[in-house]
Amino acid sequence: MNTLWQRILFVLILLLAGNLIAGNTGKIAGTVVDANTGEPVPGANIILSGTYYGASSDINGEFFIINIPPGKYDVECIVIGYQKTIMKNVLVQSDQTTMLNFRIREQTLDLDEAIEVVAERAMVQKDLTSSKKVTTAEEIKSIPAETFTQVLATQAGVTRGADGALHIRGGRSNEIAYLMDGVSVANPYNTNGLGTSVANNAIQELTVVSGAFNAEYGNAMSGVVNITTKDGGKKFEGSLTGYTGDYVSAHDDIFLNIDQVKPFSNKTIEGTLSGPIPIARDKVTFFFSGKYTDSEGYLYGVREHDPADSANFQGRVEEYFVETEEKVFERRERFIDEWYIERGGDGKIVPMNPSWSYNMLGKLKINLTPSLVLRIESIYNRSWWKQYTHDYKYNPDGDYQYNTRSYHHAVKLMHSLSPSTYYEFRLAYNQRKYEQYVYKNPYDPRYVPTDKIVGSPGGRTFVFGGTRMDHVHQKSKSYISKFDITSQVNNRHQVKTGFEWRLHRLQNETFTILYDRINYNSPTVLGLDSPTHDYYDRWPEEFSAYIQDKIEYESMIINVGVRYDYFNAKSKYAKDLLHPDGELAEATPKHMVSPRLGVSFPITAKGIIHFSYGHFSQMPAFSALYVNPDFELPKSGVPTFGNANLRPQKTVMYEIGLQQQLTNDIAINITGFYRDIRDLLTRQRIKFQSREGDLRDYRVYVNQDYGNVKGITLSLKKKITKQTPVGFSLDYTYQVAEGNDNDTDAFFYNSLSGLATIKEIVPLDWDQPHNLYAVVTVAPSDRFTTSIIGKISSGYPYSPFIYNKDFNYDIKPNSDRKPLQRYVDIQSSYRFTVGGYHVTFFTKIYNLFDTLNERYVYDDTGRATYTFANRSQEETDTLIKHYGEPGVHEWTDYINRPHYYTAPREVRLGVTVEF
Repeated sequence: MNTLWQRILFVLILLLAGNLIAGNTGKIAGTVVDANTGEPVPGANIILSGTYYGASSDINGEFFIINIPPGKYDVECIVIGYQKTIMKNVLVQSDQTTMLNFRIREQTLDLDEAIEVVAERAMVQKDLTSSKKVTTAEEIKSIPAETFTQVLATQAGVTRGADGALHIRGGRSNEIAYLMDGVSVANPYNTNGLGTSVANNAIQELTVVSGAFNAEYGNAMSGVVNITTKDGGKKFEGSLTGYTGDYVSAHDDIFLNIDQVKPFSNKTIEGTLSGPIPIARDKVTFFFSGKYTDSEGYLYGVREHDPADSANFQGRVEEYFVETEEKVFERRERFIDEWYIERGGDGKIVPMNPSWSYNMLGKLKINLTPSLVLRIESIYNRSWWKQYTHDYKYNPDGDYQYNTRSYHHAVKLMHSLSPSTYYEFRLAYNQRKYEQYVYKNPYDPRYVPTDKIVGSPGGRTFVFGGTRMDHVHQKSKSYISKFDITSQVNNRHQVKTGFEWRLHRLQNETFTILYDRINYNSPTVLGLDSPTHDYYDRWPEEFSAYIQDKIEYESMIINVGVRYDYFNAKSKYAKDLLHPDGELAEATPKHMVSPRLGVSFPITAKGIIHFSYGHFSQMPAFSALYVNPDFELPKSGVPTFGNANLRPQKTVMYEIGLQQQLTNDIAINITGFYRDIRDLLTRQRIKFQSREGDLRDYRVYVNQDYGNVKGITLSLKKKITKQTPVGFSLDYTYQVAEGNDNDTDAFFYNSLSGLATIKEIVPLDWDQPHNLYAVVTVAPSDRFTTSIIGKISSGYPYSPFIYNKDFNYDIKPNSDRKPLQRYVDIQSSYRFTVGGYHVTFFTKIYNLFDTLNERYVYDDTGRATYTFANRSQEETDTLIKHYGEPGVHEWTDYINRPHYYTAPREVRLGVTVEF
């Protein structure tokens, strides 16, 4: 049977079997009883104030309302003969059931006023069958965090690697799926890398699922991040925020120019505007968010050199004459160890990790009918930055600059077929462009010949001129369609099903500019048949479908489901890894089936135990499928080949947890987890005999890595009350993340001997056994709030290397630890009202105590502060001879590497005006 028809048939079977939730709406359920008799009250009308959402209680007094956008609502209970009861500030969260139990009283002649009850946020989530953390807009606003990724980093089980990438429960950074209003915003080159972003002021709710998530989520192995953006309301609202500051640190011996405080070097302006469209106030609302940031960063260099500078380290030969005993002058030559170094720069201190970016979101909500809602959303991101490269500290203009542009457009139609059934249909288009170069035009005359630097001063030093010569241009387009339908079959079963189709276009071009004034007299880019120029244009396709049932009883809640995923690389691969330049074959489509199960049941009145289990899979990064697609073997060097026939990466996840409310305002959550991970992506080095008879090496992407993660998380939370205006959350994670040594040569195969290296299990690069986060919020009044975030965690692993004057040798990879990581951030705000405007002054201080956290270390000392490593004696003597000469920097300057540390203290001041 044709593959397309197989998929269509599979979808039809699922649609006939049941229905799906899109992950961006919640549910309210509960009972209505007579306060005096305790008997159920049928026919009660439950209404969300100011909305079309509502339901009636059945003969047992039970009711449910589905398809509710996240947020806070006032819920009214109206029954003839009873007083109207209003439950205020009821919080609804995505994918969760909020339980409300109304106890209503008979109406009397002398008491006709409505009874108002302020709902409290539940500290124990009864229907939570896997680990999940929901952060509301109010909570995001109250903590010192400027991006949603900073919010993520404060949660149990989430760690940040030395490179800044996020990891959930020991997984790789691209094992996290990012969704915006239920639609993927991934960068397909990295499979799950974040392709677009959104400002914090546009987020209604941030949900992080780190356990065995339900079948509706796929293409992720360690976690799901779902961002729900805000809708416009029925009245005009807006805000404008501006804040600025700089890095203020005492570590001027490490960070150049850090003692020069410039109050406007790191500035941000952001705002929102929302409300009804005047010509259709009851039908159409809008929401707009914008944010602009501009930062000099904290790493600086000195423009000592211009990229066009020349240098000669070979010295010169000088002729001289010597008078012999015979009174004859003989011509002789001598070597003059004189270095020639141009310094054409202006000597100014310049930022080396500057950045600017802006983000805009626009959203329309159109109520076509009370049961039919259309949402249209567009997001645009633009960013530019440079990365600090230590070798270019004195030639900063010769290093790369980076640019990205991304678009996300989505249309979402939500149709309620009945009070118990609705569907959602989404169409989305994502586009992303990434560029890396020194100058955008590869033929720019500012590129300089590579022969202007003659010889070498010996060993590694700062560069004395020149430009980087590589260009990277990536474009991706993703076309997404998604259909979800939900049916609350009865009070016990909520059945969900749906499907999603994605088509990607990946265009990648990388090339090296050749300019040596011997073979190439001007900047030259060779054609696509050259090993220095790589290009591909591929259209991979994905399809998925699932079915799931949420079964809710008083004594037990069960989430059970199954997911199907399909992937087609639509490309060729080298059929024989020992002859990569030989026969090519078409990659076969991949099929994945993933069962999921989650159970939650109470053990006490305020205590819940949950268990979850599931199979999860995702394809490796698409970039690994298509590298060097023509499988060209250059005459020299060790090339890397992609592999379009890579298998899905897989993990099996287990989790068991306990939620227990200890007092009215304190709750604890303990969760244990285990992950078994197979077929992870790695590069294998292979030695083979080419068709020309030469012995060659190359690297190829294969499904070779294995990993496992085990651990436990402990969360203690206290909420703010009128009696105690102090709230806190304490999250501790102990985990061990192990896997294969991920160095390229850890997998070496010699086809001539038939020998391969043996797998060695070591801690993964981002493994941190102990992580402790604390968030403390003090709100003594409605006007004043202070929040503090603190973190202490184990250092990252590193591979020690022992230097000896006679020999060097490695110790087991990742067998030692870098120093502890720790920081404290604080935010304080004061709010008041003047002339109908709400004004808030605030200050944010990141790394309050100016702690030196060592991200990278020297492999002989395990510290960033010093190393015993040195050049050979000959190289050292050669360099020392020239100390003090213009353009020559000492070894101590070279080994002082400010990028080995996280950012020093940063202070920001700002104001927000709201109406």
